[in-house]
This record gives sequence, structure tokens and C-alpha cells, in this order.
Amino acid sequence: WSAIGASLWHLAQHPDEQERLRTEPDLWTTAVEELLRAYAPVTMAREVVRDTEAFGCPMRTGDPLLLPFPAANRDPAAFADPDVVDLDRAENRHLAFGVGIHRCLGSNLARMELTTALQRFVERVPTFRLADPDAVRWSGGQVRGPRVLPLAFD
Repeated sequence: WSAIGASLWHLAQHPDEQERLRTEPDLWTTAVEELLRAYAPVTMAREVVRDTEAFGCPMRTGDPLLLPFPAANRDPAAFADPDVVDLDRAENRHLAFGVGIHRCLGSNLARMELTTALQRFVERVPTFRLADPDAVRWSGGQVRGPRVLPLAFD
């Protein structure tokens, strides 16, 4: 629901993109990947296994460590215009689900759920917008997404 909420938050501010998704069904595949890249909801938690230092920051054995995949998805070396949400972005090797042996086992199911939820919402709700942008509340920590998302429907 964090990815669904963040995607709805984005789309609520972009009625032109809502309309494109309604009229261009082939756009859904790249759109979902781009929304995952832009609003990756999960930060991976790990534990430091030996004393080390990275970028001048000392880390001790047992220290908690958060790996911010969402930050990696904004790397200008990996993505052109990384701060722009481009629903047409074709080259999109984001890390929303992690990478390698720690990649999320449920990533394909999550994609399917996100796609289905967004498609059904956009099909059934003519146009939607943020009812009160100041009332939106985001969670922090390991899983990020809107916890309060007041929407208005036209």
C-alpha cells in the first residue's frame, strides 16, 4: 500500500498523466516501473559485520545500517534527469526491490498488485486530485508512503 499510496499521490498532482494512462494502455508497464523508481517505498536494514569506515563515516560491528534504495534510484550516473518522473522512461534499472541475492522474492507479485490497483482506480475515478496537500502525512523509517492521503474526485 505504500507504493500504491505514493503513486496515487503523484498522479493526483498530474491530471495529464491520469488521462494518458486512461487513453494509452501500453503506457502502464513503463509507468509502474517509473513510479517504483521515483517512490521506492522500502529502505533495506542491515547490520555492520566488522569495523570499517565509508566516506569518512566510522561504522562499528553491530551498528544498524540503512541502505536507501530510493536514493540510488536518483543517481544521475544511472538515470537521465533522475528527479523527473517520466512515465515513458524505457531504460529503468531501478532498485526498488533490491538487487542480487537480496532482491525481493515477491517483486513480481508486488508489480502485479500495484499495476492492478492503479489501473482499476484510474479506470473508475474520472479525475482525482489532492483535497488538501497540507494534510498529506508520510511515514518514515524503513517503509515510506503516505499514511494520510485526502483525495477529491471530480
